[in-house]
Amino acid sequence: MKSGRPMGQEIETEKSRRQFLQAGAMSATALFGTSIVAGCGGGGSGSNASSVSFLPPAANPVAENSPLPAPVAVPNPAGAPPEEAPTPALRKNPAIHSFSPTLAIRGNVIVITGAEFDGSSSVSFGEVEATEFSVDSASQISATVPKSAKTGEISVRTAAGTARSATQLVVSHAPGWAKGYKLAWHDEFEGKAVDRSKWSLGTSTRDDAVQTADAVTVENSVLKISTYTDRSTGKHHTGWLITRGLYELRFGYIEASVRFASRPGQWGAFWLMSQANKTAETPDPAAGVEVDIIEHRAVSTGNEKDVSNEFSSAVHWNGYEKGKTISRGSGQQLLPEKQSFSSWHTVGVLWTPEAYEFYLDGAEKPYATIREGISLSPEYIKLTCEIKANDWAGLIPSSGYGPPGDSANATMEVDWVRVWQP
Repeated sequence: MKSGRPMGQEIETEKSRRQFLQAGAMSATALFGTSIVAGCGGGGSGSNASSVSFLPPAANPVAENSPLPAPVAVPNPAGAPPEEAPTPALRKNPAIHSFSPTLAIRGNVIVITGAEFDGSSSVSFGEVEATEFSVDSASQISATVPKSAKTGEISVRTAAGTARSATQLVVSHAPGWAKGYKLAWHDEFEGKAVDRSKWSLGTSTRDDAVQTADAVTVENSVLKISTYTDRSTGKHHTGWLITRGLYELRFGYIEASVRFASRPGQWGAFWLMSQANKTAETPDPAAGVEVDIIEHRAVSTGNEKDVSNEFSSAVHWNGYEKGKTISRGSGQQLLPEKQSFSSWHTVGVLWTPEAYEFYLDGAEKPYATIREGISLSPEYIKLTCEIKANDWAGLIPSSGYGPPGDSANATMEVDWVRVWQP
């Protein structure tokens, strides 16, 4: 009777049988030190008188279609170490490469990218564990920022270990003096260029500087406005950014993180402006006001005094016709001892229907409060640098401010701008 198995399967079965028999013979030889000769063909065997055979008799071949005999367990020779089971592949520690956005609003989703995320993952924001998240893939997690989250590093924990972000996630919440306010608008400058959906760039000439987009760069999440001089023409260039027509607000707390490398004749500013701030026979600040949250310069008029560690705030209304502008200001403010504007400082104004309160570096109390000139008009945000010869910021250097990227450049840097509103 012919087997229903293909010829190749019969050959493979016989081959496996022979290998099994030969392996058994060799194992027995190693165990008992006897000589064993394995049979060939039909499975017959032969030996001398002193031989011991462990092969099945030729009269009992492996039946067709029957399973092969189970391997015989052979003990290890004396002194041989026990055979170890294969070691399973080790899990790899997770890694966090980046997350976006870097400013967290409680209740919003943060997308974390990395590696080796799995079903055992858990996520924490500033040591506060997230209860709502999804492992989208081995390289991405989407997590909702808990209401109790704090500013700090992000961590992802798996069965293999814990990954921590290289940078902190900034959890946004209104400062104490704006309790109950919510983040309404912000720019963290995370891209590689200015976000033109948020800012317009100046292109005009104002006093002694030409405004140009070339003076404005974004790198490592920092906006930089550089003031430089074109040696071929002798013209000075700088940058202006404004949110007019793109974003305007009415009341709120407006804050930025800034630092300056100002030069004589030049100054930098973070301020608000209304399109309705115009001269009127009967002054009406409700129509619109210029609110200078901070202005910084290197020297005073005529280069008489070093004021690089000082700053000022002010409000101006009723337009700009000579003799008709009305102003109120904070006067010169001095940074705490051993501090300078080469380091980052937060400056902000709380604008309400009753007053403007100006704050520095999260202080509990304002350094200045102005209760006049309250604007009731929408205001837009401005980040600017200016040059004016022989004015309140001193004298323009005869050699100018150097070409772009030169150490003589005056710079204003902004880490972020945020607006909170009721």
